[in-house]
Amino acid sequence: MPVPLLLAVDGNSLLHRAHHAMSQGDLRDPDGAPVWALKGLISFLATAAARLRPDALVVGFDCAAGESVRRGDYDGYKAHRPEKSEDLCLQLDAAPGFLAAAGITVVVPKGYEADDVMASSARAARRHGYRSTVVTSDRDMFALVDDNTSVLRVMNGGIDGSPLIDPSGLQAQYGVRPDQYKDFAALRGDASDNLPGAFGVGPKRAARLLTEFDTVENVYLVLDNGREEDIAALIGPAATAALAGQEARDNVARNQHLMEMRRDLRIPKVATMTLPLDPARLQETLRARDIRLGASLWALTGGDPPSWYGERVYGQGPRSRPENKDRVITLPRPTISRAARNAAELADAGQMSLF
Repeated sequence: MPVPLLLAVDGNSLLHRAHHAMSQGDLRDPDGAPVWALKGLISFLATAAARLRPDALVVGFDCAAGESVRRGDYDGYKAHRPEKSEDLCLQLDAAPGFLAAAGITVVVPKGYEADDVMASSARAARRHGYRSTVVTSDRDMFALVDDNTSVLRVMNGGIDGSPLIDPSGLQAQYGVRPDQYKDFAALRGDASDNLPGAFGVGPKRAARLLTEFDTVENVYLVLDNGREEDIAALIGPAATAALAGQEARDNVARNQHLMEMRRDLRIPKVATMTLPLDPARLQETLRARDIRLGASLWALTGGDPPSWYGERVYGQGPRSRPENKDRVITLPRPTISRAARNAAELADAGQMSLF
């Protein structure tokens, strides 16, 4: 029997991508509120479900900016990012409730981020006999890759054109094992999060160090034991001198701390995240925001693939689609909602908000 699959989706990452990709359409609901990123997010979920055929689905979002534990630990964390546009903020605020209204399990952890929801979901999947795939644009998630967890990193090619990273793929791309990725990122730094690393040690040099010495701790043991020449043989004398300095040591230690994802958040039981979604409830939620999607939702709602789906070439969209592909089909609503089951399951989960 195939091992069931949990799809764990980084809601912030995909909604940002959808916002920037679809903003020129200026799609708005009957009240004039922007909804193009919400539509794009649902489309991402539908396409990922069609590609991977998951048995369960959870979407995580970041906590409110003022609650961030990581920002409390380091006030420069993500501080360089420009202010978000009002339209993006409105859709970020609306997204958790919008998805939950559609019957999708959503977790917003108090003080933590979607990354931590992904890590905790991957751990829960393993514990309950599921595989997991994390869907995100964030390369930090590569630290979660193992024999049970893969990462679909969404790039400019969209869901179908994006790589599905497993341990061998990560090794081939970066030259490190998944369990080394956090040390690799700590040495390299992460400009997107405003986290400088060891100056002069980019990804290639970081991979050389970890290939030779396995961990950051071992690299510094070599330095502290007077074997600078062994490090210099790999990355050069200037980078070695910078790596040995106190500022680089402080940066790397801070990065290791901030890049560590929480794997112990209380999240719903995987059994409450199962697909398919109720088609009527999903369509009712979409129609309320004047979002028109139909046949493309088949993998989320347990339908059969549309006729055009079999014509697709992997990595590309279908060659042609019928004009009525987004026709809305209304089916009876079940008497017990998924949201009610989830809310009951987590009524006492003070770590998070469940919508």
